[in-house]
Amino acid sequence: MPFIDFADLKSRIDIMQAARLLSLTLKPGGNQQRGPCPACNTGGERALVITPDRGLFYCFPAKTGGDLIKLAAHVKGCTQNEAAKFIAAKIGMTTEAPVKSNLQQPENGASKASDGQTGELKPLPYLEVEHPLVQALGISPATAKSFGSGYAGRGVLRGRLAVPIHDQNRELLAYAGVSVSKEQTPRLLFHNFDPASAIFNAHRLASAGDLYVYRDPLHVLLAVENGISPECVVSFLTDRISAQQFELLAALMHEKKVEPALFL
Repeated sequence: MPFIDFADLKSRIDIMQAARLLSLTLKPGGNQQRGPCPACNTGGERALVITPDRGLFYCFPAKTGGDLIKLAAHVKGCTQNEAAKFIAAKIGMTTEAPVKSNLQQPENGASKASDGQTGELKPLPYLEVEHPLVQALGISPATAKSFGSGYAGRGVLRGRLAVPIHDQNRELLAYAGVSVSKEQTPRLLFHNFDPASAIFNAHRLASAGDLYVYRDPLHVLLAVENGISPECVVSFLTDRISAQQFELLAALMHEKKVEPALFL
């Protein structure tokens, strides 16, 4: 079956060029481009947001985002492989046999689903919920297990607390590697994932009630460890919070009809 190397494709075209190939109607707004989403046909003239300098998009009605290939897949309503083939054909890039796929390379040390066309991540089976370094952070095995997190003894997050990140449809996107000591830097480690593109624990947020917003996923786990409901606490995944991230949070609050009780 013909195969497109995603990394090679993205080195040949940027997200704004992809938007033009998709005939998107966009207007500038600061460092972003905004317009209606032809796939959703809801949300008005600002439903779809592209941040060119990050190479990312976000669709508010669909609550989904990602790179230029995911943008094409969303707009055309197809798989990422089909979207990549569409873009490749438009720019005259030839297909190759599936010898070296970017989907064959696990991200964040997570194993890929057996269906290479989906690129879905599977939970890491080797995480240790009872590791002493996890408990030293104040996280009990029960809380670690409830989040699907644990000490990573191998993989690209080796030596850290690995915490899964999901989108609002509960799809596993990546893992965050949380430092287990002050000497371990950076505080949060990611592999092939933009931490500004998601809000941690948003998939658990319940409708109505208070919302507690932290800057660190570890603080979310500690809050739950100490009696806070996991359905009312989220966190950003970066130290510097961008306008795009505040928009993600605003959309989440609007959908769930919650009000922030604390920004911590």
